[in-house]
Amino acid sequence: MSNQLRVKILVHTVIVMLVVIGMPKILTAQTTDFDDIVLSVYVSPEGDDANSGTEERPFKTIRKAQEVLRTTPIDRQGNKEVHILTGKYFLTEPLRFGPEDGGSVANGYQQVFYEGHDAHIIGGKCIDNFREIEPGLVVADVPEAKDRQWSFRDLYVNDQRRVRARFPNEGYFRVKQAGEDRRTNFFFNTDDGIKPVRDFDQVELVFLHDWSLTRTPIKSIDAENSQLFVPIKIGGNMDFWAIDGFEPHARFFLENSIEYLDAPGEWFLDTKAGKLYYRLCEGETVDTINIIAPWASQLLVVEGTVEKPVENLHLIGLHFAHTAFNEKPQRIYWGVQAAAFSSPIDENKVADPNVGIPWSLPAEAAVQYDFAKNCTLDNCSFRHLGENGLWLRKSCQANHIADCLFEDIGANGVMIGTHNDTETSKINSMIFSKVSRTGQTLYGAVGIWIGLAQNTTVDRCEVFDTPYTGVSIGWAWNDLSTPARENMVMGCHLHHNMQILSDGGAIYTLGRQPGSRLAFNRIHDIPRNAGNAESNGMFLDEGTSEFTIDYNLITDTERSPLRFHQAKKTNFVKNNFFLLETEELPMIRYNSTPEENIELKNNTTMPKAEKEQLQRDFEETVGTLNYEYRAL
Repeated sequence: MSNQLRVKILVHTVIVMLVVIGMPKILTAQTTDFDDIVLSVYVSPEGDDANSGTEERPFKTIRKAQEVLRTTPIDRQGNKEVHILTGKYFLTEPLRFGPEDGGSVANGYQQVFYEGHDAHIIGGKCIDNFREIEPGLVVADVPEAKDRQWSFRDLYVNDQRRVRARFPNEGYFRVKQAGEDRRTNFFFNTDDGIKPVRDFDQVELVFLHDWSLTRTPIKSIDAENSQLFVPIKIGGNMDFWAIDGFEPHARFFLENSIEYLDAPGEWFLDTKAGKLYYRLCEGETVDTINIIAPWASQLLVVEGTVEKPVENLHLIGLHFAHTAFNEKPQRIYWGVQAAAFSSPIDENKVADPNVGIPWSLPAEAAVQYDFAKNCTLDNCSFRHLGENGLWLRKSCQANHIADCLFEDIGANGVMIGTHNDTETSKINSMIFSKVSRTGQTLYGAVGIWIGLAQNTTVDRCEVFDTPYTGVSIGWAWNDLSTPARENMVMGCHLHHNMQILSDGGAIYTLGRQPGSRLAFNRIHDIPRNAGNAESNGMFLDEGTSEFTIDYNLITDTERSPLRFHQAKKTNFVKNNFFLLETEELPMIRYNSTPEENIELKNNTTMPKAEKEQLQRDFEETVGTLNYEYRAL
């Protein structure tokens, strides 16, 4: 492991010990020699698990290296490391790490490192044997896909996500009128050209609500009356998820029929015949396409226990890719928020009346941690993932994400914390990382989600090109006390969020979170809402209280820079710099929020014509300040 990375991990460890343990223990941490390696093993795709695991004779699998680290006796204290050499490591099941795979504070503050050297951990399978059956259209036999034994909804060609055959090819249709029950059917416009298809049992309706979507099979299409029916309903169990709940003419499109396969870059998996069809893009030939379809839904699961968490496990320079979407019961997804969803099997569950937390949860993540402590992910990438990317979930404490890349992800990019008030995650941080193109399948997903967590810091990250919110904090729709507190989004660059859905912002908050702070962030290019409700630079939603919002620069938002909806008292908005698109646009939109609940002080607003001056004023002001991780 490079000296630079060792220093970064040591600095993080010392900071965490300052916060968690206190000053007397720091001297012990500072005397730890990170170069004291007592066991090193090597892994290569060209290796053999019968080898000795040296650099010259590496193992073939990461599981073998894990086994050797677990079972090899060592005669003194020190650190262990696995070097994962250049190449692709294909998995059909996730790697699973437990307490025995981490280090130990009791054992001389032992660390365990898994360092990648251009190592790619892949949950997909390569599909070849394509043949061209007409100009530009190729097909491959995929016998495992027959009768839905292997059914995937993502495909990657030459390292690019391709489009599942859809109609229309771009954009959306608009509902003409909801059916009588407002749930099971609607009328479409005659000139849309929607008609029955021969494989309609494989077709999926994608229906956009304000901040979420529905994915459901269709039951039938009545072309004569221009009417579409679904087998159960559209939307979850709240009234506003009805077909016309947000707006009378909601957006929708259809997906997954061979009759929609008419544009370059589109593909269709015939699960009856076990065949994969793909229309070549310009410059591609049957001999130049490298195609991967996802198989495994998870790549790595790190799971400790309350009594014995996984500690001091450090992943460095690993590239995680190509995981599968978790197929939903009856192929129905009723989006709730931030990739949480309900389905026919849990529709009648009741939310906790004291906290207002839906029972619905997101799917598990490609890389997931429970009961982990003092672990790091450094210089890792998470790309081409079917659903959620990375989740520090139950009782994760003092873990650190640094210099990581998250892009092209089906749902949420990064998740920290849980959706309930138990097993709270604390003192986790994410720094110098980039998150983009999340929500590729589930548009209501977010870039970074922080649930009912404490002391979470997102620092100097960039989150952009998201269909919905950039960073979401909290999971309670009132101001009752929850574990959420002292969460910080600091110095981040958030832009081009809210590109498809509405009623969110670059930053979105919920609930009471004492001591939380949103500061020094640059937010821009938040478009006018496509749905009913506004999209804003920051949307401070139900129950938001005890936040400090200061020293932010918000420009190029077509609606108000800030919006409060049913926010409660003791929110402070001060020393911010806001660009107003029009003279009539208010700095803050108050929805069901008394203005006296928000304390304003020394905020600067300028018209659009003075954008450059506003930016200079912001930079001059912020340049004189020290960076402090607490509410001022």
